[in-house]
Amino acid sequence: MRVQGDIDKKQKRYHKNRGYMDTKEFKPRIVGFLCNWCTYAAADMAGASRKDISPSLNVIRVMCSSRIDHNLLLTTYFNGADGILVAG
Repeated sequence: MRVQGDIDKKQKRYHKNRGYMDTKEFKPRIVGFLCNWCTYAAADMAGASRKDISPSLNVIRVMCSSRIDHNLLLTTYFNGADGILVAG
């Protein structure tokens, strides 16, 4: 049987290992799957225009957002992503 205190200790240890306990501000890790023909071109233009883009966003270019398999999204989430963006 699990006790609430044990769960809290595990959560604190998990967050400390990811670097959340060291800072007061939460910085999410977001993985963005961007369509090559639409949103990736817009993100590329924003970068060329020297717009600020959050460093917590990791961009992955895909040929088409409709071709993303749901297993890839689940694998991304289980490997530590706090959020997933699929844009097309």
